[in-house]
Amino acid sequence: MSLKLLLVSIDGTLTHDGKICREIATDLGRLVRQLEKRGVTTVLWSNRNWMVGDVPMRQFFSNIAGVDVPVHGSGVDGSPARVLQNSAAPILERYGVQPHETVLVGGMSDDMRAGVQNQLILVRPDWYAQQMEYGFPVNSVGELARFCFVFALREHPIFWRVQHGNLDISAGGPFSTNIEKFAVFGGDARAFAKHGQGHPDFWFYFTVSSLYFAGLLQGINYICSYPGHTPNSDPDKHGVAATLTRLGKCFGKSYYHDLLIRHSEAPKSQYTRAAERRFITQLNSICLQRKPHRNLSDQPNKTNLSLAGKRVLVVDDFCTSGRSSEAARAFIEAAGGQARLYSWLKTINTPYQEISPSVALNPYAAAAFTVDPTSTSHGYQVGIIDHHAPTEIQSIFDQFCAWTW
Repeated sequence: MSLKLLLVSIDGTLTHDGKICREIATDLGRLVRQLEKRGVTTVLWSNRNWMVGDVPMRQFFSNIAGVDVPVHGSGVDGSPARVLQNSAAPILERYGVQPHETVLVGGMSDDMRAGVQNQLILVRPDWYAQQMEYGFPVNSVGELARFCFVFALREHPIFWRVQHGNLDISAGGPFSTNIEKFAVFGGDARAFAKHGQGHPDFWFYFTVSSLYFAGLLQGINYICSYPGHTPNSDPDKHGVAATLTRLGKCFGKSYYHDLLIRHSEAPKSQYTRAAERRFITQLNSICLQRKPHRNLSDQPNKTNLSLAGKRVLVVDDFCTSGRSSEAARAFIEAAGGQARLYSWLKTINTPYQEISPSVALNPYAAAAFTVDPTSTSHGYQVGIIDHHAPTEIQSIFDQFCAWTW
């Protein structure tokens, strides 16, 4: 469940204005050599049969990289044109990899279309200049290397997950600031979520890599985030919404920051004693919006957004007892949809409380429950699917903070 294939566009990555950039080629060759040692195959992808002088691109770049770097494309080996749907499938099949084990590197408009058509995450090289707004930008080959080695080669993208009936909730890691082995990254996550401090870029890419490499983006129709605890919360708090918008665009999936809205204030669960936590605190303070704003647009949808038969990925920062996540799921299911729930971190030693059976409500109106719904408890330990994830998170956090290349 980590990077196995780096699919590199030639135009705008190795070449600029049709000419090879030897400095960039040398840096990329070094990255290819290092990735090859970690079991990652790199191939070049272009509709054009490139030559460097009278030398074929495959020979030229393979000599620089010191390993064989094949070239695929419609003008090279008869592969489908890159902008066609599933055009990368023959390449992925050849190397025995899945889409979520592949990263596409490219900065041109055709790369954006190729990424969407093949459901591949797009890392956008801006080392010549920004060519478009799509994709996750890297300003140097060193930044691309950081993305690959720190985030894309994670072997344990998901730490905790509960799947039970319609419930599907997962978290990238454990949350605690008191347990030493979790305290550093847990404290940094809290500093970012509360104050925009710490290392925001780390948590952006942590979230993106967890969702992508764990395959959690497969089969979803929309992405949304859980609202803040007050009605006037910043819709793009600390840039999280912008990151999720960018992620959604990679796959042609719309992000709606205000699909779930907070119509009245609710206390934060991590500051509420366990015995005083209630589902109705969340159920009575959120609802769905019929015409939410797509991809942080200034204007709302012109027509109602139907969730009937759709799967919505709901992203939150922390999961404590799950009552916020369950409220989101209740409203989405009441509108005829399905929810896939994800949080950066799950509070340790706190069971997840699933609303069971489901509750009847109008998903587009304020609810007024007076009695908490019944629930089923899922133990914290039972949900742990990868005990190695916390050690890996601390390791990549340290690598990120001290990164040199």
